[in-house]
Amino acid sequence: MRRKNKLRIGFILGLALWVWISGWVTFQGPIEASSQETSDDEYAGDPVAGKKLMRDLDCYQCHGIGKEGGDVGPDLTNVRLRRSKEWLFQWLEDPSLSRPSTGMPAFEWKSYEEINNIIAYLDTLKTPVDSAKILKEKDLIKAGEMLVEAYDCRACHTIKTGGLDIYPNLTKAGEKLRPEWDKKFLKDPSAWDVYAFMPNFHLSDQEIEAIVVYIMSKK
Repeated sequence: MRRKNKLRIGFILGLALWVWISGWVTFQGPIEASSQETSDDEYAGDPVAGKKLMRDLDCYQCHGIGKEGGDVGPDLTNVRLRRSKEWLFQWLEDPSLSRPSTGMPAFEWKSYEEINNIIAYLDTLKTPVDSAKILKEKDLIKAGEMLVEAYDCRACHTIKTGGLDIYPNLTKAGEKLRPEWDKKFLKDPSAWDVYAFMPNFHLSDQEIEAIVVYIMSKK
């Protein structure tokens, strides 16, 4: 009887230990996966091959890239300012998984290397934003306008002249929007609306203030 009890207790303790370890691994797993997913090495590619592939796929028919291309979809010249490599990879792999209503086609990739090559090419096009220099401008409206230009907001939005109409037109945003709403939205669009397609630029409070002042001046 004692032997049976010992075996039963041992089994229970072993089972409890297995459950605890499994739970710890399950909890820890996403953290490790996330760090791997955001590693630049995982998305390393050949920009020359990526540029050629974008020509072959006729991406320029819909997207502006550099000083050429169409305006059906967002301009991609500075897309790496607003989208991570991980996001771009998932989007290019199958756009409909991120946005079912998108008109962007899903390409039949020969390998993930092709996607990485395109991302590598897009990475060479971006122009980093020198926000510290821009924010030295004392006129907040002017500083906001410079930030909107630097972050290439017209790649998606129409603001007076230039931009796309498939996303909200901000030409007269000052007549429709409230400053406090703008600030919260720009801080983290997905926190305000989980379905927001607007990227998080990780703007500083000073940048947000200047951009909102500029946008609200559009009446």
